[in-house]
Amino acid sequence: MKMLVNLLCRFVPSEKKRREIRNKFVKSKERREQLLDYGCTIEGDTALTKEQIRFDISDYAKVCYHIGEILVNEAYNLSYKDDSVVIDIGMNRAIASLFFAAKENVKKIYAFEPFEPTLALAKKNLDLDPELNKKIQIFAYGLGKEDTTLEIPYSVDASDCMSTTHAVSVKRNVQVETVIVKDAAQTLAPIFEENKGNRIIIKCDCEGAEFEILERLDEKNLVGKIDALLMEYHFEKPDRLVNILAENGFAVHVKHVLKKEPIVGYLYAVKMAEMIRCQ
Repeated sequence: MKMLVNLLCRFVPSEKKRREIRNKFVKSKERREQLLDYGCTIEGDTALTKEQIRFDISDYAKVCYHIGEILVNEAYNLSYKDDSVVIDIGMNRAIASLFFAAKENVKKIYAFEPFEPTLALAKKNLDLDPELNKKIQIFAYGLGKEDTTLEIPYSVDASDCMSTTHAVSVKRNVQVETVIVKDAAQTLAPIFEENKGNRIIIKCDCEGAEFEILERLDEKNLVGKIDALLMEYHFEKPDRLVNILAENGFAVHVKHVLKKEPIVGYLYAVKMAEMIRCQ
């Protein structure tokens, strides 16, 4: 089939049409097989994972990647027993939020997603999981060093790569989105206060904004309110992040994915006092 499709595409002058043909007849089948390998069962455009979480898979390309990252490679699978709340900065399609919501000891998720088209994709998944959705409170804005409103080129083809702090090179299906960003310290301080009895875990995947978010929390002496941080960092080395966390009493582990441009990796941090208490 793949050879036949490639031969057919030689006679199609439009790159966009060639891509659509390959996605329909080759890529979709390959990604469907990957989801089955992950242990999903598939009914139409819905996948049910082993964790009994349902996801919309009408866009196999992006969904397959996120299911692999979060559920198979366990990028955010922190083991803990205490009652906790999760602050999901960069909710994207809500796969991580639903992953945390499925844990019995996670009592609530505060999820931030500034891009309206991406938020619409997340709501598709949340609607498929109404019981888990009850735990999730959505905020339709991003976090940063200050309150601001931005006009940002947005591409549906790169919905998981959009940034409020860095220009992202996108050429296909581009539209301009109005994006609201709010002061991370002013936004998260009340959440920290109302959840004093729970462990606070932050999952952060926000395409470069992680640096100014953590610096702003540090400026207002709020980093110590966090018990664990699970982060994907982008565009620059994580040295500034590591220094802030180490100075606030965290043990930090960095997992480099790409050390050269485009720089990307994972950072995991746990407050040392909590590690000693849990032993």
